[in-house]
Amino acid sequence: MKPIRMAIPAVITLISAAAVSSCQDDVSPIGGSITNGDVNISVDSLQLRLDASTTQASNIDARSASTLIGNISAEQYGSLSAAYVCQMLSASKMAIPDSIGVDRVDSVKMVIEMPRNATIGDTLAPQQLKVYRLNKALPTDIRSDFDPAGYFDPSDAIGTRNYTLSAIALQDSAFYKNTVLTASFPLPKQWGIDAFNAYRSNDPIFDWPQSFNKLYPGLYVEQSFGRGAMANVSATRMMLYYHYYITRNLVVDDEVVPTRVTMRDSVCLFSSSPEVISSSILSYRPSATVSDLVAQGKKIITTPTGYRVNFKFPIDEVLDQYWATEKNLAVINNMTFAIPATSITNDYGILPPPDLLMIRTSEIEEFFANGKVPDNKTSFRGTYSSTSGRYEFSSMRQHIVDLVNKGHDIPSSDLDFTLIPVQFTTETVTNYDNSVTIYVTGCEPYLSSPRMAVLDTDHAVFVFTYTTQLMQ
Repeated sequence: MKPIRMAIPAVITLISAAAVSSCQDDVSPIGGSITNGDVNISVDSLQLRLDASTTQASNIDARSASTLIGNISAEQYGSLSAAYVCQMLSASKMAIPDSIGVDRVDSVKMVIEMPRNATIGDTLAPQQLKVYRLNKALPTDIRSDFDPAGYFDPSDAIGTRNYTLSAIALQDSAFYKNTVLTASFPLPKQWGIDAFNAYRSNDPIFDWPQSFNKLYPGLYVEQSFGRGAMANVSATRMMLYYHYYITRNLVVDDEVVPTRVTMRDSVCLFSSSPEVISSSILSYRPSATVSDLVAQGKKIITTPTGYRVNFKFPIDEVLDQYWATEKNLAVINNMTFAIPATSITNDYGILPPPDLLMIRTSEIEEFFANGKVPDNKTSFRGTYSSTSGRYEFSSMRQHIVDLVNKGHDIPSSDLDFTLIPVQFTTETVTNYDNSVTIYVTGCEPYLSSPRMAVLDTDHAVFVFTYTTQLMQ
């Protein structure tokens, strides 16, 4: 793709100066030395072959507000098994009226919530999970290959639950968009009574997550039976169910009779939460299809673990014309970057990841450990467009400005980047003029479901726009 350039001449004139000076000898010569110049707006559209390679990412930072559970095996993707561990965040206060005593506690349940639109595989396949209490604190630097052995007693499951990822009776479109599937199982009622009494006595253990997690280190949830399906878990909750009484006027034998009626309600006492550790435990084995593509030199990305793509930013090719242009003044307007991507045909409907993080390879660990978001300087967000079949990075101006300021002697570490599938947390703000601004507030490795794609790094597209002026 050849560079495309547009030149816009700009003539600097002195209003009426020439006409006045031709007939008046006392006109001040101030400004007579200003010279004319041409302003050129250049748009370089470059199709470049990246120096890229596929690298393994079998052990990642898998801490996230959501986790995975299940097992799938797809001929084109490979096999993936997922369990998870999570700490629990306690409610600071128990939202039950003081008039209700501990004798009103009916039961306690553990409820695991799975969004219906975040499942993959055979939703009718029978599944089974087991839940264990942890007996010591989780490591703060937990990774996706974490071994839970020694953190729980395998002979003491607090719950076993058979379930499927389907609810056949619900057919309307709202089900697919909003419904949350749940797998719930009873816990000992005494647990609820003990927690109820602790809240009523204002036990300080509920004041801080650190003190609560010393007594309740968390849970380990594993898939104990079933294959062919996987779900994203949005929350794990401990629910306390209780009853109370109200008086209602009911019609009995044509007479209004005040009657005491039993009402039932529930409250969430403990829950997984972004404020405490939740982490998937993942084991991925790529298929022969994926392994063969990697062996052939194809650039592959898979989620939640597996492969990423490294590449060297082609700064010399991008800035070649800019540096060669004769100029006195220059302004860099913008640069965009796009990389084509294609799906790998498969039976599970596994698609390319929705977003990629482009980040300096040397900064990956620090980025996720510190909960950073793309700054458009050394890290960037690329969104997949199904229309164009490309990942598009739309705002890289500051990155180019910084590289130009360093001149031709740019350290190699500044040019080594990695493309990582990620998921973003956003916040929408309505402005005073009713316009909407979307802010990125979080960025984590993509853990919602299996994804994969082939990146065409031989046909990356850079569009570099800059303005130059040569003074005459």
